[in-house]
Amino acid sequence: MSNQSKTTKVGDASGRGSVAGYRVNFPARMRTYTEAEINAVVNVMRNAEVQTQGNYMRQFEADFKAYTGAKHAFAVDNATSALRLSAIMCRIGPGDEVIAPGYTFCASAIPFGTTGAKLVWADIDPQTWVVDINDIERKITPQTKVLLVVHLLGMPANMAAIMEIAQKYNLRVVEDCAQAPGAAINGQKVGSFGDFGCFSFHGAKNITTLGEGGMLTVKSDADAALTPGLRHNGVRSFPADRERYWVPAMSNVDMDLESVWPNNFSIGEAQCALGSELLKSLDHNNDILIAQAMKLRAALAGIPELTFARIPDGYRHVFHQFVLHFDSSESGKSRNDLLDFLTEEAGIRAIVQYYPLFRYPLFQKLGAADQKCPVLDDWWDNSFSLPWWIGMPDDTMDYLVDSLKAGISTLKGK
Repeated sequence: MSNQSKTTKVGDASGRGSVAGYRVNFPARMRTYTEAEINAVVNVMRNAEVQTQGNYMRQFEADFKAYTGAKHAFAVDNATSALRLSAIMCRIGPGDEVIAPGYTFCASAIPFGTTGAKLVWADIDPQTWVVDINDIERKITPQTKVLLVVHLLGMPANMAAIMEIAQKYNLRVVEDCAQAPGAAINGQKVGSFGDFGCFSFHGAKNITTLGEGGMLTVKSDADAALTPGLRHNGVRSFPADRERYWVPAMSNVDMDLESVWPNNFSIGEAQCALGSELLKSLDHNNDILIAQAMKLRAALAGIPELTFARIPDGYRHVFHQFVLHFDSSESGKSRNDLLDFLTEEAGIRAIVQYYPLFRYPLFQKLGAADQKCPVLDDWWDNSFSLPWWIGMPDDTMDYLVDSLKAGISTLKGK
């Protein structure tokens, strides 16, 4: 297999999906569906009276509240919509500032940028690789209105410190939990700390409702009262005690927030039924990911060139991906040299997870590139992700370890 063939882009832009010529691919899905999960979808297809906004959605929302400990939960079509709803309810616009991590998937920040607010990038913590609470506080100004916190790659951010900062400066907190369903701090699930929590059930996540899906958790009753209309075109019922149920029409349409148009962020009943079923195994599947990660970290612990995120005491890091940092100082080689070895010599399709947001053309063109995150700039250029899924065979993990050791030894000329 030639280098040209191996590096050809196939599937989505994330690098996931099988590509011919690799011994270990980076799969597009974290796991296959069980028969119980498939049957949950088929049951809706056969028996559900409505296909959206029905009993399965309400059950999924109730199940998700019970699982996360959140006060309110609203199922939506994807996490970007959940983030968009949270941005709307934070009531921000031009002249306001939102502090967001410089390192995350673009969908974390875009919904806040669309409001006209200024995006201010916060650096990463050099130990945990999630947002740096000290840099957050350094970048607060009188225009700051929202702290967007991302539990990136399954690692919770320091929510105790973040909520203390938010209270000190009277700021709203939005948790992006897209990569961290089931992650927790001292037993408290992410998505239950801030004003809003935004979850993804995309196909690459550890819980996926047929490729897309999401959930918005809401802390205040006032915000929760606004959410159904904003989610579903401003639709609501006319008074139930009408003389004729069809007069003036079957449903009303109104505005929930002054001058704010509603949207349609609804999710299907089959996805919601599947979501309820998937919640039953979420903790178990996260346990598998944690065990896999601990095995790999232990096997690679003696290699000084490789480091991992530090997991604070009491944190449940659910390892959405397995990310490493390569120290090139002794070999004089870069992460790209190591990935060349993994690609060409070992047939391992490792990937590079995201770009710092301020390096993307989109954010540069929209005026959000003139900020400094020196820790992220230094760290990112030598970070990468190994192929990763729930239930990786032991021999595959052993092969990843052996290949990394061989690659680093080769780069060092030994």
